[in-house]
Amino acid sequence: MRRSPSPTLAVPIVALLLAACGGGDGPSDAASVAPASVAASEMTEPSAEPGPSEAAEPSEAAEPSEAAEADPTVTLNGFAFSTGQLVVQAGTEVTFENADTAAHTVTEGTGGQAADDPIINAQVGPGAVTRFTFDEPGTYEITCLLHSTMNMTVVVEG
Repeated sequence: MRRSPSPTLAVPIVALLLAACGGGDGPSDAASVAPASVAASEMTEPSAEPGPSEAAEPSEAAEPSEAAEADPTVTLNGFAFSTGQLVVQAGTEVTFENADTAAHTVTEGTGGQAADDPIINAQVGPGAVTRFTFDEPGTYEITCLLHSTMNMTVVVEG
């Protein structure tokens, strides 16, 4: 028959193991915990500071986009208009800028065909710009007579 170890022998062995691991040394425990808590607070504080200042920056950046709406620009690039639909107020001047190496037209119409008596029909060479003021409320289809896949819509609100 086999005997199990005595509980009185197990207690000193556990105490010896704890002492060897540094469990009984109070000051070393405090020193090892302090740097971790300092490091955690240092990491938390800097990430908390940029939040409010970053939140303030986008609201300031919104002002230039409002100014851009007052004088919208449509870029002709990659044989396409930069937007499929532009909504403006009556009396707004829209700039059409050709960033392609090919000539284009900015023409009222669709699918490469001009509307009857188009309100705009301007040829825009490479690197050139044309401007048009949309005075009357309505929806205007705009196309390029040279490239039938270039189409967009300008919605003019009164």
